[in-house]
Amino acid sequence: MQGLVRVLVADEIVVAKYGDLIDDVLDVPLFCPRCGRTAGLTLVADGREAHLECAEGHVWTDPEVAACGVRQLLHLSAQGAPPRFPGARVRIDMLPRISEDRTLYPPSPGAPGHLRWEDRVLTATGTPPLTDCLHWARRLCAWALPSDGEVYERLYPPAGGNALDAHMAVVLVALALYATAAGEDLARCEQVVPDRAAEPLAGAELRWLRPTGAGGLGGRLRVTDVHRLATAAPDTYERWRTAARLVLSANADDRPAVPLADRNGRLPAVADGVTWYAPVGRPDVGRTGDGPFGTHRGQA
Repeated sequence: MQGLVRVLVADEIVVAKYGDLIDDVLDVPLFCPRCGRTAGLTLVADGREAHLECAEGHVWTDPEVAACGVRQLLHLSAQGAPPRFPGARVRIDMLPRISEDRTLYPPSPGAPGHLRWEDRVLTATGTPPLTDCLHWARRLCAWALPSDGEVYERLYPPAGGNALDAHMAVVLVALALYATAAGEDLARCEQVVPDRAAEPLAGAELRWLRPTGAGGLGGRLRVTDVHRLATAAPDTYERWRTAARLVLSANADDRPAVPLADRNGRLPAVADGVTWYAPVGRPDVGRTGDGPFGTHRGQA
């Protein structure tokens, strides 16, 4: 069992379901198909699967109950938020944040091919490639955390993870997307297929990848991240690398191999302020805030 979460909901669990007769979506309570109970149901997430249990010991599944929804509900209730069940989609970013110096690493010469590619992407999109890759990486990680039990245990503090590992998982996923986009000479980073982005994570090459970025617009790693990558013990780097590979795997399994742009609708929205690049106009300074954490198990 990985990322096991059980949430007892005292009241009804309301979900949105399509009604054929009225050709519209209705809010309806979940109920036990055997005894008809609608209150006092327990939501269970285990790995990537989810089910419901009633007080009579009946167990069943429902298409509107996914592992991500159960873990999000626990997260919301632990913060005192109204415990409305999120359903089968990832709607919130549960990744923890760290607060640290955001000074960017000085520009490095870089390989000529990478420099030309970065210039082309910047001209086409107005955004340095790493900036875009960090944003996509945060969204991929935010989707994987409540959806996959192993990622949940590795990156979510109440389940045994920690904020630094979550931070570095995002950094490595971003570097993997960057390396893949550069290697395939893609015009936009959103054209990367996440399945192929796992290839640069096979070894330790990403530890030494330093995107050149653009003056005044960021697109480079932070000094703190460069230091961590360069000095991390082998087992520490392996932990970050494994987490990054699990994130990409969770976003690829059981779905066709499609580019990031085609996954846009299923990934949660993420505010720019929680990704690790400097804001436009202040390329070298800034702070992020620490996010609140809920408890691993509880009642809603």
